[in-house]
Amino acid sequence: MWSILIVEDEVHVRKSLIKNINWNESGFEVIGEASNGMNALAFIKEHQPDLVICDIVMPMMNGIELLKQTKEAGLSCLFVMLTCMNEFDYAQLALQHGAVDYILKLSMNAESLREVLRKVDQQLQRIAGQKSLRLYVEYQQFYADMWDRITDVIREESEPADSREADILPYVAVCSVLNGASRFSIEDFKALGWGDWDAHVVIHQFATMGQTTLFFWSRKAMDVQPPHHVGETPYPVVLCASVPSGHLLDAWRSTLRKLDEFWYSGQNGFHYFERKGSIEGNVHSLSWKIERKFIHYFEQGKVDECEALLGEIWDRMEQGVFPMHAVKHTANRLDKLMSRIADYSGAEPDVLSECTSHGELLAKLTARMRDGVRNGKKVSRTVTDHSEINKILDYIHEHYNTNITLKSLAQFVALEEHYLSSLFKKKTGVNFIDYLHRLRIEKAKHFIDHSDLTVNEVGGRVGFVNDNYFIKIFKRYTNMTPNMYRNAGGKKNT
Repeated sequence: MWSILIVEDEVHVRKSLIKNINWNESGFEVIGEASNGMNALAFIKEHQPDLVICDIVMPMMNGIELLKQTKEAGLSCLFVMLTCMNEFDYAQLALQHGAVDYILKLSMNAESLREVLRKVDQQLQRIAGQKSLRLYVEYQQFYADMWDRITDVIREESEPADSREADILPYVAVCSVLNGASRFSIEDFKALGWGDWDAHVVIHQFATMGQTTLFFWSRKAMDVQPPHHVGETPYPVVLCASVPSGHLLDAWRSTLRKLDEFWYSGQNGFHYFERKGSIEGNVHSLSWKIERKFIHYFEQGKVDECEALLGEIWDRMEQGVFPMHAVKHTANRLDKLMSRIADYSGAEPDVLSECTSHGELLAKLTARMRDGVRNGKKVSRTVTDHSEINKILDYIHEHYNTNITLKSLAQFVALEEHYLSSLFKKKTGVNFIDYLHRLRIEKAKHFIDHSDLTVNEVGGRVGFVNDNYFIKIFKRYTNMTPNMYRNAGGKKNT
């Protein structure tokens, strides 16, 4: 319904106008009345009606001045003026200031008023459509920024999450759908029969990582409960009741956490709820130790060990009730690591993100791992004809980021230290410390190429406890410092 304010200083005219017209059948609702321009202006500023039907000649502030001050205040309501025959010049002046139309009081009847309302309705719908499109485009980045906050990708310089919500409308209802690769639109939601959407409701859509969220902005809280008899939904659907716009962040986060239940169960269905309280955003991530173990197995081509570890990782995430987006980020990160290690093409960005259940994602990632081991480029490693040296090489590749010494390796294979040093160089062509440094620098280059880790963090991850020593060794083998290597484009220039 479009909202109307009636402004008329003659009480009998005002009351007659309100009572004798069936406003609802034309899609309008009278939300207020005023007897002078001053009171009307205060009401307009507070309630922002869609249409003002206003007398021209009134005490305190006339209709022309009310129209001008409303426009100067940046308020977008439309005006239809009421006038007498001898006020025609005023009516023309009102049109020049932006009034939609005028009605002669003496000839006003229900039919003539309905005709004016049809004209106003068309203009309001056109304005609403243009505003909705403009806001949709403007707020895509706003929703993207809010998504970053929900998924813990927070930038310190970004504005507060709720600083722009009131720019749209005071209330918002949120619906999140786990639709995967399938399309889900506003029309699909309406087809479910949830709610009666008026033309003044502004609807936005934001899709990412296999889920679509719809935002229903309105002037007042809407009753959007699903009907008692809803057919089976083709996707998991979660609908949060209408909330004040300042609570959008928590409402959206709440719908996603409810959607996580369907993610782990792998079932379709719907869930309607009224948000109560706020939900804190907790960081969910796997330890680097687990990922490093998976990388080691993959480098060795140990398919069964990789599959078992992936199963363990997925069980941990389910037991910890990781949010769906955190699980998908983990899957995409592991897939990228495998593709870089084995030099094969990673999955298309949406292949894993469009999964609609925890089990489906594990199955797809496991298949990616098996294909990578089978078809990818095997990681090169020195192999000798001496079993003890091969045993040491395996140990070095697995523990390169720990404190490895020639003495500890000699104890590991029960050989005398000096004898092992001579044997190692004879069988590999380089001495032990040179082999270890080359391996660590190759690993360091990998981290620089494929992460945003600092030089200090990279050095620590590959086994250098001293920053200056790491930089010195890195430069010895690459003729560049780590920062120079990163700035030069990494592996593209080696």
